[in-house]
Amino acid sequence: MNVHPELDFDPPSKEFARNFIAPFKNYFHPEFFGIDEIDESRPAMYVSNHAVLGVLDGYPFGIELYLRKGIFLRALADRNHFKIPVWKDVVSKRLGALEGSRANCSAIMERGENLLVFPGGTREVCKKKGEAYELKWEDRRGFVRMAMQHGYDIIPVAAVGAEDAYTVVKDANDILDHTFAGRLLKQTGLAHTLFKDGELLLPWVRGVGKTVWPKPVKLYFSFGKRISTKRYKSQFEDVDTQELMKTKVELSLLKQFKHLFELREKEQNKVEKTIKVVKG
Repeated sequence: MNVHPELDFDPPSKEFARNFIAPFKNYFHPEFFGIDEIDESRPAMYVSNHAVLGVLDGYPFGIELYLRKGIFLRALADRNHFKIPVWKDVVSKRLGALEGSRANCSAIMERGENLLVFPGGTREVCKKKGEAYELKWEDRRGFVRMAMQHGYDIIPVAAVGAEDAYTVVKDANDILDHTFAGRLLKQTGLAHTLFKDGELLLPWVRGVGKTVWPKPVKLYFSFGKRISTKRYKSQFEDVDTQELMKTKVELSLLKQFKHLFELREKEQNKVEKTIKVVKG
């Protein structure tokens, strides 16, 4: 078993977490739904969608969950995070993240801790034009397999807003086909071996003006109802059962997306009407 050496972890103080997230809240004004209904006495696997670049999704609702419910999420992150000097220490020692492996996933659940999983992984971080809020899970069923094996509940968490903080200027297709660096990657074969023909290639984005600073959009996070896996514990290796559970999680997220989109539209319409009244 390849268990991460940083399995033992003491969460930071709530005061530190509150001060850390304060500037973020002042800038994005995040709103959270369903958090008060979560039973903190029952550990769960929290499953969410990744936004482009993956920098505005997990930690905001993770910190809010910690501050309001005392639930600290151990995130399973891509192994590449742990290959970068300095950053790997921040991810593991400060944020409590672990390399996304079956061994680490099992270890966390055997300890009765809460964990955070992004089934879309790097593919959702590297979204192309027109793919905002699309779940890029394909045949990724590992997370439900692990949840069933350990009888863990799954709580789907929908994140809306972060996809709108950036505009994708060039996606993987544009980079590989229309830039010198991209053509070089294709010619050397690195586009295929390292970036899976662009599936794992970060897009070029723009935020405020011509910078990569994110636009000050409002963020919305919704915690869905628990999905129990206990009845399927003996079937954790059955592919059809895994697909059934995966579909349940996907449908929950899509339903929450729809609700948050509608809520956001109502709020935007209200703001526009207010502006018209003020302008007279």
